[in-house]
Amino acid sequence: VGRILDWYVAHGQAPASIDEDPGVRFVRGVYAEFKRRGSPTVVMGASFRSTAQIEALAGCDRLTISPDLLEKLDADLGELPRKLVPAAAEAVDVAPIDQARFDADMAADPMATEKLATGIDAFAKDLQALRQRIADELTA
Repeated sequence: VGRILDWYVAHGQAPASIDEDPGVRFVRGVYAEFKRRGSPTVVMGASFRSTAQIEALAGCDRLTISPDLLEKLDADLGELPRKLVPAAAEAVDVAPIDQARFDADMAADPMATEKLATGIDAFAKDLQALRQRIADELTA
């Protein structure tokens, strides 16, 4: 959630309200679509920058929340209404996504393209570091 927002803010596209927050909108959309399809999956929001983002996704299957934001939420004694409620599943015929469709969708979304690339790069570097650490431990 926060990383999506960060990208948009860095590109001069700060949302005017929490309902316009692109990270919140993304998770809401994913949640609604998976529930509509009746897909047996757990939707989890993460990387929050504010309690407003968390509150906007109240009702999501899972949320990973930093200790700092948990403390802020704990200090707020107001009501926290559920925002996400699963709709009844529908019989939905979903066309598979082939390579050409994936490539076109990615090309149309610069945020997704950049975030996917940096995410894969970070995982690859972490994997390399883990492999090196294991090798070092085995030779120690």
